Amino acid sequence: MYVKHFSFQFRLRKRTIRALSKALVLVSFLWSPVRAQSIKTYANWYFGDGAGVTFTSGSALTDGKLHTAEGCASMSDENGQLLFYTDGSTIWNRNHDVMPGATGLGGNSHATQSALIVPYQNSTKQFYVFSVGTQNQNSGIQYAYVDMNLNGGLGGLTYKNKVLLAGSSEKITVIKHCNNLNHWVITHDFGNNTFRVYLINDNGLILTPSLYSVGSTHQSLSGAGHSARQQNKGYMKPSHDGRKLAVAVSDSIQGGFLEVFNFDNKTGVISNPVKLETVETMGAYGVEFSPDNSLLYLSSMFSKNIQQINVASLSVNATLTVQGQTTYSPGIGALQIGLDGKIYGAVPGEAYLLAINQPNQSGTGCGLVSQGVSLSGRKAMAGLPFLLDEVVLLPPELSISLKKPGGCNNFLLESKVVNLDPNYLLYQWYVDGVAAAGGDKATLKPTKTGTYTLKIRETKCQDIQITSNEIKVVLVEANPTAKAVPDSCGAFLLNAHASGGAVQWTGFGISPPRDQLDSLIVSKITGSQTFRVRVVDPDDGTCFSEKELTVTFSPPPPFPFANPIRSGCGDTLMLRATPTADWDTFRWKQPDGASVTGTTVLARQSGYYQLTALSTSTGCKSEDSITVNLFPNPKLQLSQHQVDTCFANSSSYLELNAGSIPNVIYTWTSDGKTIGTTQFLKAYAYGSYTISVHTSDGCQAADSVRIRTNCPPSPAVINVPDAFTPNQDGMNEVLVIYGSGAKQMSLTVYNRWGEPIYRANNGVTSPSGWETWDGTYQGQPVASGVYAYKLEGKSVDYPDSFTREGVIEVIR
Repeated sequence: MYVKHFSFQFRLRKRTIRALSKALVLVSFLWSPVRAQSIKTYANWYFGDGAGVTFTSGSALTDGKLHTAEGCASMSDENGQLLFYTDGSTIWNRNHDVMPGATGLGGNSHATQSALIVPYQNSTKQFYVFSVGTQNQNSGIQYAYVDMNLNGGLGGLTYKNKVLLAGSSEKITVIKHCNNLNHWVITHDFGNNTFRVYLINDNGLILTPSLYSVGSTHQSLSGAGHSARQQNKGYMKPSHDGRKLAVAVSDSIQGGFLEVFNFDNKTGVISNPVKLETVETMGAYGVEFSPDNSLLYLSSMFSKNIQQINVASLSVNATLTVQGQTTYSPGIGALQIGLDGKIYGAVPGEAYLLAINQPNQSGTGCGLVSQGVSLSGRKAMAGLPFLLDEVVLLPPELSISLKKPGGCNNFLLESKVVNLDPNYLLYQWYVDGVAAAGGDKATLKPTKTGTYTLKIRETKCQDIQITSNEIKVVLVEANPTAKAVPDSCGAFLLNAHASGGAVQWTGFGISPPRDQLDSLIVSKITGSQTFRVRVVDPDDGTCFSEKELTVTFSPPPPFPFANPIRSGCGDTLMLRATPTADWDTFRWKQPDGASVTGTTVLARQSGYYQLTALSTSTGCKSEDSITVNLFPNPKLQLSQHQVDTCFANSSSYLELNAGSIPNVIYTWTSDGKTIGTTQFLKAYAYGSYTISVHTSDGCQAADSVRIRTNCPPSPAVINVPDAFTPNQDGMNEVLVIYGSGAKQMSLTVYNRWGEPIYRANNGVTSPSGWETWDGTYQGQPVASGVYAYKLEGKSVDYPDSFTREGVIEVIR
């Protein structure tokens, strides 16, 4: 904003500028590459009244066409070659010609930050150019889009005069998103305390901002003898790590303050305002952070002083006086860090820039040089181009240390984290590799002896996790335990689990020198015995740990093993030992000498089975045995397991075959009457026929078949079991499909997600049925449960295909 009483009194009169003395003795323009930002996109600055400097060769630039009282911006490519520059109203290309159509962009050279260039997604070809008008210009903030691919690489506008904000203060800045790709564009309203934060991401400029009403109001003021004035002047600049935002606010007559905010470059949130309003902040205008962000430099519209301010306390460290100036302006303009890590300042009306050569140095040792950089006769005014910082991702560091404030077992583990955002840290302490309960803070009070480490995780833009060094913590402690010695039945292993001192045991059966061992065995325990262990700090006898341990032992009664002697029928017998409070582990010895452990064993052969019951709590054992006699059930093979059959056209009877089974009695029945007692039966009539067999051991089996009238032709009859038990007990291990009249079949089994896990083709009816799935998938047993199937095939008599669908349950 340009008003009558504006302290800088900018007078862009070329005749006066040319008349200024060229005899100024200036400190040489020495550039040293100490800036963390290595990119050269800000290597060329154009500003003031035709002035400029380049960081590529360390010389002044006199070819610029820009003449601006305040705001300006410049952009170069990654090699430091100029692309374009602007005052917020006009854009000039690298040949210093006006870019086609790049006029009337809405900015004003008398606005503090009239121009801002933001590379789109780190591109060196496409840029947003923001233009800021003055308060009385009423153009607000507009933006244009520059594409360097246009006009033969000289650049052109894709569009311009897009309104971002109808009314605003003269402040605008940009901060890199923590992902180093997106950007936050920040403005401040006039007449209130509201920041507007816009995001530029891969979708472009998001026009709906986040609003943060925080800090002081930027408002109109009125005073006796003066017309209304407005708090509209002063720069808004971020810290170089993107975590702070400094705002200089002043009016054109008097007053001013500095306000510093926290900025979250992941979310764009502005918070925690801290304000400095003293005589040193009157006319607050230019502002810049030191490279390490510990110091803040503030210039004034009303004085030749620069204030060095401690960021942590927001207090003035030192007042730096700029010497050897003309009276063109009573104040100092913009302050801007360069690629070399030095801070440069615009001195309105002068043919040089001031320089602060060691800006990280607190106090006057920062090295202010009033006439730091010669402009070769061209004049600086109040503005300098803004340099957008990279978010430098420095290597994270984590270390832990141990402190002992005093007292018995009083320790404190502390952590130190470097180059990670404390607002996004998760902590987890570990002791001997196990997460410590409640160990989710930056410090931890150890409660046990062990090796401690800390893992932290930053959940900001990157998911970073690092682990600290290890620290061994030794407390004076004892945590005694007792464990029954296996097969001892009354002997116990006592372990003190002591640390930090010498061990002293007392109790039944313990005598020197065994009483000073950390672990020892005591025997012949009956009833209850109490043992005491004491650990004493060798350097402090008042610090000790003493604990008692009671051991109780009574031999348990023998294991009550039921002795079922097998006299029934079946191929196997399940033997089971039921655990009790005393007996919890079991070992079986089988007739063939093999041993197995567990509560059950499947007897697959007759013979002598020995059981040893063990007690892990007492170390005792109990032995018993059982004699098993197995009598297998007979196996029938009736008529190829057909469910239905029929007479052949050329025969008057059908011969049924039950299969050859030795030492059995055959009994054929039909309609409740016995009609045969041999392996074979000739059936002359339609109906149902049942065969029963009995062994000499009293075991039996039965099967049946039905002779139908509609034969031939007859459709295939298929029987798919609804369950089978592949549990390695020798029974029903495979899915067997029985039927008649089928000459070709295929089976597909599906899991719960409809994925095929088994497929078999070329199945036909056979005397033993079609053996298919064994309950495995890719060589591994499938889990118990229900599986869908689809059976497809062709009939012997009918050429038509048939399909059966259903479910099969696998039981283990």
